[in-house]
Amino acid sequence: MMAGYKTVRELQETLPSMRCKYCNRLLYRGVVQTIEIKCPKCGMIQLITGCERGWSTPAEALSGGSPRVVTDSAGRMVAIPGRPQRVIALNASNLGLYYAIGGSIIGRVSTNMLPPDMEEKVRGIPTIGLPACLDVERIIEMKPDLVLGMHHLVLRRRHVPMHHTLAAVLEKNGIPVLLQALERYSDVLKTLRLYGELSGNPERAVRKIEDMENRRRELVRQHGAKPSPKVLILWAIADELYTALSHSFVGDLVKRLGGVDMADMVVNIEENSGYTPFSLETVALFRPDVILVVNHGPVPLTENRFYRELAGQPAWQRLDAVRQNAVYPLPHRLLAPGPQVGEALGVLADLLYKGRAS
Repeated sequence: MMAGYKTVRELQETLPSMRCKYCNRLLYRGVVQTIEIKCPKCGMIQLITGCERGWSTPAEALSGGSPRVVTDSAGRMVAIPGRPQRVIALNASNLGLYYAIGGSIIGRVSTNMLPPDMEEKVRGIPTIGLPACLDVERIIEMKPDLVLGMHHLVLRRRHVPMHHTLAAVLEKNGIPVLLQALERYSDVLKTLRLYGELSGNPERAVRKIEDMENRRRELVRQHGAKPSPKVLILWAIADELYTALSHSFVGDLVKRLGGVDMADMVVNIEENSGYTPFSLETVALFRPDVILVVNHGPVPLTENRFYRELAGQPAWQRLDAVRQNAVYPLPHRLLAPGPQVGEALGVLADLLYKGRAS
């Protein structure tokens, strides 16, 4: 064997790979502070820095035990403490999941999206603003060794970057940031496992995951022999109304319970962010068995102008689901990614299969 060959091979397997952001060609493996490099495939010249698009190594990141490298939902490779001691959560999902497995939080976002029992438990934790309006100076003053943020927000069918700019500011101040996107049921399970490891509570995280999975399997067993319901998921926000596809979070839950999402039949799923504008004419063609109306935001569903107008339409009133009282309003915080997912699965299963015989 060539001298040092084994060592080189082992290093290559652990070093991060940096790829061209235009054609995805491998540019190099390693960690750099700043580099200007020309892609050998497409010829594009790129300037890559340590806190940009691939690798983040804040000076404070090694203070909490043996460091580890995590690839977040934005594709950024972030060096974080193996056991962070001062964690701040910038949105309800990260806050709920980290706290649910016994993680210690020193700062949190102000939110009304937590389950009531958890809302009471975290009441005494200092707040650092709203998810879209955060107090950056306060965050820095609190000296966190890890910040849990959002990769993007779905707004009017588009993925809008959420905490990317903030992450760059915090990382320049030596604070590592993980940008998470919890878009599927499986993302919740994976995140619980990661947070269990970071908080030193891996067994508790495994138990939480097993509880969720056992609950899901039992619901599937109970209803597996029944016909799959055709489901329309309406997403009400402000004065607008959308339909959720099966690769939205709530659509994914419905699919895992055996429901058939009507919106998937008329929209190219691969080109959509998970939601599409509501069309009564299209819905009437497929005649859903169940209609779920998820109200997102502070405005009550009865004050949603679009929904009020919809309820008065003859075509809406002729739908089987409407005539059979199978239209069910649901609060968004129940169906958001978080520790209450097991409860959400139970509520959904009851509504999807109500009155449906095997």
